[in-house]
Amino acid sequence: MKKSPLFKILTFYGLFSIFANVIHPITPTLFTELNFPDYMFGVSFASMSLAVFLSAPALGKLGDIFGHGKIFALSMPFYAVAQMAFGISDNITATIIARFFGGLTSSATVVCSMAYIINLSNDENRGRYMTYYAATTSACSAFGYFLGGVLGTKSLMHVFMLQFGFLVLIGVIAYYLMEDPERENSKFTLSSSLDINPFSSFLQLKGSLTKTLITFLWVVFLTSFATTAFDNAFNYYIKEALGLSSSYNGIIKAVIGIVTLIANFTINIYIVRKTNSRKSIIYVLLLCSISSFIVIFISDVIPFFIANIVFFMFNAMYLPIQQELVIDGYDSKTSGIISGVFNSVRSAGMITGSLFAGFIYAWGNKLPFISAAVAFLISVLVSYKNYQQKLKDKIDY
Repeated sequence: MKKSPLFKILTFYGLFSIFANVIHPITPTLFTELNFPDYMFGVSFASMSLAVFLSAPALGKLGDIFGHGKIFALSMPFYAVAQMAFGISDNITATIIARFFGGLTSSATVVCSMAYIINLSNDENRGRYMTYYAATTSACSAFGYFLGGVLGTKSLMHVFMLQFGFLVLIGVIAYYLMEDPERENSKFTLSSSLDINPFSSFLQLKGSLTKTLITFLWVVFLTSFATTAFDNAFNYYIKEALGLSSSYNGIIKAVIGIVTLIANFTINIYIVRKTNSRKSIIYVLLLCSISSFIVIFISDVIPFFIANIVFFMFNAMYLPIQQELVIDGYDSKTSGIISGVFNSVRSAGMITGSLFAGFIYAWGNKLPFISAAVAFLISVLVSYKNYQQKLKDKIDY
């Protein structure tokens, strides 16, 4: 297995994660300066997630034909333009439209990078590669939060300009340096790859879309809903309820990133190598539910941040396990399809989670945390059902 392609995709996706996330810690400040209503933090993120849901399967199939590395690289300059449009938007309508196009353009980076990892891996190292992928995402996203949070105290527009310049540069360099690993020729035609129907990729799975897989995808939806509701409310809560600047958001997320990086390279590696991942994820999700419930009852700032760090550590552990489970049994010909389906289901959870958190926040700023805890608890029950199904049918999907 060649190490160079793995190093390249992790490097370029890590750089993308840094500069894609520099905006998140300053978004609450931007919205408050524009006097947007509280629900806008949920609506704007939902708009972006809706675009990901609509485009992810088609972009995955497009990568199956033209190469996931090329589609991955080309999407970054377009995402940079969409983000600059977001930065200069000064009303609700323009902001929602800009966020939608941001979702369309950023979707390919997630879908195609995941499919690229699938094409590089085999049954023996796939779980380990996905852990590297998740750890890179967590660490680089955290650094992006830190960078954006600190710079945002000086000028919000400078952060958008920084993001624009680096995303364009990274995309251009990646286009010339990224080479797709050798794989079997795709069975899809150009016309099928351009199908914009987000449900068409589910039909492509046909006989593989078993009850076990459907149950698993429900777990993906519930956990995505819970994480998005919690994370969006947390970012806004720091600014609106605690009155802290964007630098605090960035520093907190940087600390969380370090903790989750350690967890991914220790606990997650152990889970993937030494345990039954489908069984282990039940306990991980239970810890997510318990830790999010604890956050609800804490009001003092320092204990609140400590409790959130614990939550985000557990929260970062379940995604690489899910990524390992969903791609089990798929080959390079359908890597884009299954990656697109997985990310579409996650996006559906993001849409509903962000909208729900945004609107329920007005009724009580701790309600999004409660809803996340409940959703995680339900996902524990569904995961247990999925584990029982797998034991019964013995089918690898």
